[in-house]
Amino acid sequence: MSSSMTEHDPLLLSAYHKAIQEHAEPLKSFAARMLTEEPEYAEDVTQDAFLALYRHLHAVPQHAWRPWLFRVLRNLCLDRIRRWKHKPRAFRTLADDENRDPSPADTARADPAALAETKEIHKDLELAIAELPEKFREVFLLCEREGQSYEQVASILDIPLKTVSTRLYRARQRLLKSMSKYLQD
Repeated sequence: MSSSMTEHDPLLLSAYHKAIQEHAEPLKSFAARMLTEEPEYAEDVTQDAFLALYRHLHAVPQHAWRPWLFRVLRNLCLDRIRRWKHKPRAFRTLADDENRDPSPADTARADPAALAETKEIHKDLELAIAELPEKFREVFLLCEREGQSYEQVASILDIPLKTVSTRLYRARQRLLKSMSKYLQD
């Protein structure tokens, strides 16, 4: 009998489907920010990470799925970035930030000048994050945007805990410097 273990374990498959529901959006968001050149591939690499988890369901403890998924996703993103660096491109594609509402504010009653300023701040912040060196950006995104603990980030990136805190500190310092024109008001 050559069927896989997951075909006979409905509880594990149920947990896997629950993990997809719980982690798909945070993973896709992290991937989109890692893949600054072509964020439209975020869904593809997210699906690839879930497929890798499915293939290793019996090998990865259920409590470790989230950090394991982020680690696999990070590696998939880095692979894609490496391929892009060697691929000639005539034009840089930019994300369509103009059509995205940067805040949950009620636009019907909000001050247009305040909305424009908020949109500009969000655009500048996203650009500043995208311009962070990769090693700072990934730590910042995992900690600040995805809510991962320092320990989880250390596990995902396979780096010492102190390195996580140092990189996060340096990322924050660079972002503060980049956004200082908004902080001096």
